[in-house]
Amino acid sequence: MSDQHSDSRAFVHATPEDAPGGIYHFFTGVVAPRPIAWVSTVGADGVLNIAPHSYFQILAHNPPTLGVVSVGEKDTIRNIRHTGEYVINVASAELVEAMNLTAANFPPQEDEFAWAGLTPEPSTTVATPAVAEAAVSFEMRLTEIKPIGDCFLIIGEVRHVRYAADLVVDGRISPDRLRPLGRMAGSTYARTSDRLDLKRPSYRSLLEDGVVAKRSSDT
Repeated sequence: MSDQHSDSRAFVHATPEDAPGGIYHFFTGVVAPRPIAWVSTVGADGVLNIAPHSYFQILAHNPPTLGVVSVGEKDTIRNIRHTGEYVINVASAELVEAMNLTAANFPPQEDEFAWAGLTPEPSTTVATPAVAEAAVSFEMRLTEIKPIGDCFLIIGEVRHVRYAADLVVDGRISPDRLRPLGRMAGSTYARTSDRLDLKRPSYRSLLEDGVVAKRSSDT
């Protein structure tokens, strides 16, 4: 680990092992806010399970593919291995308390839907129910589970989408109406109500607008 200074700000260079709090806490503190996959599954005994996972991302749009990471072996991944299907629900701000409750380490025989007072909504293409209260739900078919160290990347294809009609404004999902949550470090969550819009420039538009590089690229 070494210190460097840039203008008035000090910077530290470190190996992942030396990152403050360890690499897990460093990752979750820096890679933020993260979207949250609220994953519902069904166990081999028929018990409903739902849990939030904040290692979640779009992997491809054709075919429509989403990735969720399970940190270690948990009910979610065991159930998906057994059934080959699951539902990714999106929790809006008003569901934060229910979502947080389902993050508890319930034993496999406990129904988190019941604990959180959530309503199982029958799905169209999979046997796993969605969360009726969620504004958006993706019905998923498992493509692959890829072990990465002590984590497991669950790759799945979206087979059907259920969404509240009032989310759509001018043909697109309105963030003001969806109000998705983001995960920060530790026990902190983020609302998405504070945003800014920036038009993405093209190289041609930069030249046409007379924009020049802010410094020389010569070394």
